[in-house]
Amino acid sequence: MEAYPDLNEALGRVLKRRREALGLSKRYLAKLARLERVYIIQLERGDKCPTLNAVFYLCDALEITRSEFMTKVESEMKLLRGE
Repeated sequence: MEAYPDLNEALGRVLKRRREALGLSKRYLAKLARLERVYIIQLERGDKCPTLNAVFYLCDALEITRSEFMTKVESEMKLLRGE
């Protein structure tokens, strides 16, 4: 299946912004979210699309609700499209 337009990039930007706002390293976020550091790097670059399971763990680690996280991703997608 083809990736949804701008989703990976938007998600990566939101993830990185939130991680940095909390002062978390990629390594520490990976530990909190039970994920690999390389996977966090790939997500932030927009190279990978996370599983729903990963999104739930990331939201817990980033202390953000899933709905708030997805709202931020949707807003970022609109910015990328120039809307």
